[in-house]
Amino acid sequence: MASDLPGWDWFLRIVERGSLSGAARDLNQTPAALSVALKRLEAQLGARLFLRSTRQLSLTAEGEIWYRSALAAQQALDAGRDALAAHRGELAGPLRISAPSDFGRRFVFDWLDEFCAMHPAVVPHLRLSDRVDDLVAGSIDLAFRAGTQQDGSVIATPLAPDSRRVLVASPAYWARHGMPDTPADLARHRCLAFSIRDSAHVVWRFCLADGGDTSVPIRPARYANDGAVVREWALRGDGVAYKSALDVADDLAAGRLVAALPDWLGEPTPLYLVRPGGRQPTPRVRAFHDFCLGRPLPP
Repeated sequence: MASDLPGWDWFLRIVERGSLSGAARDLNQTPAALSVALKRLEAQLGARLFLRSTRQLSLTAEGEIWYRSALAAQQALDAGRDALAAHRGELAGPLRISAPSDFGRRFVFDWLDEFCAMHPAVVPHLRLSDRVDDLVAGSIDLAFRAGTQQDGSVIATPLAPDSRRVLVASPAYWARHGMPDTPADLARHRCLAFSIRDSAHVVWRFCLADGGDTSVPIRPARYANDGAVVREWALRGDGVAYKSALDVADDLAAGRLVAALPDWLGEPTPLYLVRPGGRQPTPRVRAFHDFCLGRPLPP
């Protein structure tokens, strides 16, 4: 049985993260402990599951076979938990959520607290990352995603369809450098860029209410692959950030950040709640999905 095999659930997390170190962080284990568990699993199966390189792990042909079986076993166990919970009239079991770092910290943390207070047998697994995770490979039930959704393999529900970016900096930064009158003035400012997978957001787009638009190439003073870091730099007065209004609404209301270019609209950053297509959501997933749709968000 799957439960007799050491580390089979850890194996799934290693596949999802692509490295021992990434899986170890998720599981609150050391990479060495996962390496030992993986070797024990390979020994018991009599198969080499991964091709190892200095940077990441990739599945062997035998690893692919085992991954499909292990994933099916996990899904079967989840279905069993759901059936027992339904018999008892409650929601229970794991709830795997992915969210962008800023939005997750600002909203999803509290939403999960509220939801789990109502359904204490639900066990949340929250992954904060500004990468777009593969929902199926990552065994993710629901993901919060920004931007237009063109992936036909997911079902996307609008959460904040009218959200846009806003140009912000701290009051101290604006006092030192002055506020831009037009997007072109960003050429003389310290811009803070978000980058992921070696692709940086270095062309900032703006439009006027009457329909005119402009694109401004920036020369970033700093780069980060975590949106929360970009926000923190802006709060510290290190430069100008171009953030989703959802991510900085509290900072703007409190005066920690100040928006510029009020006559210009920022890039659209619609927010969606997405789930894998092709399968019915479990009762706990459906319940959390509907719960999130009822949560208030800033305009």
